[in-house]
Amino acid sequence: MANEKRYVAQKRQRRRRKTSKAKVKLYEQGKLPHDKLPALAKKFLARKQRALSKQA
Repeated sequence: MANEKRYVAQKRQRRRRKTSKAKVKLYEQGKLPHDKLPALAKKFLARKQRALSKQA
């Protein structure tokens, strides 16, 4: 039972991550304003910008 619940939760989290990453991509293309991004997408964007600033 616990494994099934964990699997369902993992599936839901994977779907959230996937949609958030897609929204980040739309934001980078200029098709979506920053204030319309979900919180998880803003976290992904911040992480991506930090990584890019460390490279430069």
